[in-house]
Formats: sequence, C-alpha cells, structure tokens
Amino acid sequence: MRGAAGLFTHTNFLPSGWLRTITPLLEAAPGELAAIQPVAGGGLSANEEVRRAWEIELADDLHEDLVSRIHAVHSEVESFFAQSLEPCEAVAALRYPPGAFYRTHRDVAAQPDAHQMHRRAVSIVVFLNSGAPVPRSAFSGGALRLHETDDACGWWRDVVPVAGTLIAFRSDVLHEVLPVATGTRLSVVTWLARR
Repeated sequence: MRGAAGLFTHTNFLPSGWLRTITPLLEAAPGELAAIQPVAGGGLSANEEVRRAWEIELADDLHEDLVSRIHAVHSEVESFFAQSLEPCEAVAALRYPPGAFYRTHRDVAAQPDAHQMHRRAVSIVVFLNSGAPVPRSAFSGGALRLHETDDACGWWRDVVPVAGTLIAFRSDVLHEVLPVATGTRLSVVTWLARR
C-alpha cells in the first residue's frame, strides 16, 4: 500500500466489475465544466484556461459505495500521513476528453473560504481507467504530475493512471493533470480535512 515517499497507493482499490459498471455511465453522461477554487473570496467558477474537465453527477448508490470504500481505508491514510483526518463525505467524478487538462495548482486554499478548501490536508484520486503505456489503456497523456518543489520548474514525478488504483498525497503539493492526447481519462477525487 505504501508507494514512493509522500504518495499513498492502494492498487486494486476498485474491483474490475465495479469499473465495468461505472465507466460507460461516466462516458455517456453530459456533465458540466468543472470549477476551480475561488479567487479573493469569490465563489467557485469554471475557467477553461486553467481547468478543462467535466464533472459528472454520480447516482446515489454509486456515490455512497465510493464514500464507503474510501472510509474503509481511512485509518491507513491517517497513519501514512500521520494526521487525524475528517472522514470522506463526498466524491466528485471527472471526465477528461482529448485536450482536457488541469494546470499546476494546489488543492488547499491559502485563505479561509466558505467551501472549507483551506482545511484540506490530503487529496485522494481514484483512477477509473488506465492511461498509456499500461496494457489495454483507454487513453494516452493525462498523467498526474506531482511536483517535488514549490515551483513548476523543479523536479516532478508523473503518475500514470491505472484502473482501480487509489492514490493520496498532501493537498499542499503542487500538481497538475497533463493534457489528454487520445481517449478519455476518468477519475474520482475527494479531499480529507484536518480534524
């Protein structure tokens, strides 16, 4: 379950049957352009120059099942990051078609905000399909790039999505989703706040 320093990895977090159920649903759903963090106290809004991805509303049973599965690994995540964390309450499903991306950002807000983004401590991503060069990959490009330094010019580590894998990292880590070249990247994200 432990991966490279600072990156919690749980392979086979979602079974293949579950993935076969959710993937076509997310590919067919219309969704809406995903929002980004508020700037200077404003509300959440979409900005395609910063983030081009679509958020898909999950059916209640799928949403509850995902939250329950994340709750099942909660203590492992707390132990890995040596932090007491609030339990997961909600997840967001995302679709990145060709050309979609999310520019370099942090998941935690610098200032207190109405959406409580300033309390985020750990970011969680569950990959629903695989990217190249994984065998039988559904898409190419779209790697999750985690920056090892406080600017986008230093060292980084690319995480190629593998279907069914959950990863977690500190929310203050600078990261980005590289542009998807072909196919469609599907994932679920959530954040755990400090207790």
